[in-house]
Amino acid sequence: MLVWVRVPPLALFFEESTDLKSKIDLDAKVTKKGNFERVVEVAVPESELAPHFNNAFEKYRRNVKLQGFRKGKVPMSLIQKLYGDVIKSEAIDHVVQSVFEEVKNKENLRPVAPAQLEDVKYDPEDGLHFKAVVEVVPEIELKNYTGLSVERETYQVDDQDVEDALADVRERMAVMEPVEGEAQKNHFLVVDFQELDVTGLPIIGRKYEERVIQLVDTEADNDLGRQLLGAKAGEKRHVEIEVVAAEGHKERTRYEVNVKEIKSKQLPALDDDLAKDGGEFETLEALKVDIRKKLLKQSEANARSRLRQRLIDELLKKNAFDLPESMITNYLDMIVAGAKRDGKAADEDALRTEYRPTAVWTIKWELAQDKLQELKDISVTKEDEDRVIARIAQERSVEEKELRGSLKDKNARRRFEEDVLEEKILDFLEENAKIKDKKVTRKDLETAKKKIALPS
Repeated sequence: MLVWVRVPPLALFFEESTDLKSKIDLDAKVTKKGNFERVVEVAVPESELAPHFNNAFEKYRRNVKLQGFRKGKVPMSLIQKLYGDVIKSEAIDHVVQSVFEEVKNKENLRPVAPAQLEDVKYDPEDGLHFKAVVEVVPEIELKNYTGLSVERETYQVDDQDVEDALADVRERMAVMEPVEGEAQKNHFLVVDFQELDVTGLPIIGRKYEERVIQLVDTEADNDLGRQLLGAKAGEKRHVEIEVVAAEGHKERTRYEVNVKEIKSKQLPALDDDLAKDGGEFETLEALKVDIRKKLLKQSEANARSRLRQRLIDELLKKNAFDLPESMITNYLDMIVAGAKRDGKAADEDALRTEYRPTAVWTIKWELAQDKLQELKDISVTKEDEDRVIARIAQERSVEEKELRGSLKDKNARRRFEEDVLEEKILDFLEENAKIKDKKVTRKDLETAKKKIALPS
């Protein structure tokens, strides 16, 4: 007699069964189905199943409560008669889990989605037979990974860069001073907004206090600014602001604005006192030297990052391969889940569309890394880790001891090891690439921006 067995979805296959203490003698065959699927066909003889059935019956007998019998004392024959089919079905479920896990490990299958079970059946004479179709990580070939032709752009730090950085320093050290008299362009106003209805009466619950606005001199923002020019502290003015309504159209909204304070930003003078107030330098010239040094370091780091991005792009271009859709979907699921976890209200379909190219690029690079690690036998040594820690400490101006302390966390340690391995793989690509250096100046960047802005 043939007994058909219903097994739950194979999500459970990702959890190894702990009920089976030893390996099962079985016949298994794995065949390819298309580019990404594998078909696993398994036969387990009845002689291998009998001990598991007996264990299942005994476990059930120890816990079953049946009228007329003490707990654990129900005769096995009665257990088998009353619950035999159900207990066998559950035992077979566990065997299927364990067997699939065993075959997966033996054949080095790397599932990217729950497998689909087909033709699961059990016959007391013939044993257990089942077939599972599983989508796996693709086997890729990398043939062109040396001699990659890429360009390395290096930015030449100039005097204007230093002046711009000094301007940022002055902005950070600026102080706000109260202004007597009328509000003028670039002044900062501390105000309360009270929204008004069409009759000019205040709308309850629509008051916004202690808001800071700047009367900037730009066309985009001077609508409100024009209406508040000349205002004094303590003065109230009625203004109209154009806003986008819920329906999407623009409308004018009226507010009463109570001007509470008027302030102006006072920038420190560009002199030695500026350097001294920063606490590190005695002269302005020393500050400039330090700024140039830091800008150069940042420029070199940016150039290195751009070079490595181009190496990866070129590698993937020279070694094209496809991905199972499940891998891309899984990545995008994580993006969507992260957005929801962070409380970001976003259109899920829009997120998936936006991040799909990133998902494809990231997954392909991860697979390429795995293959390069295998082909070139690349591994991470303690010397590699020390070198990376020293470089990061220098780039971030922190102590190596502090960085090492942060690696005591297991997750942080795992991510660090992955990063070091990736860096070592990129080192290999860079050492074996054809790199052409190109110096880039501020003028080059400004020219590039203008070209991008030109209409096609």
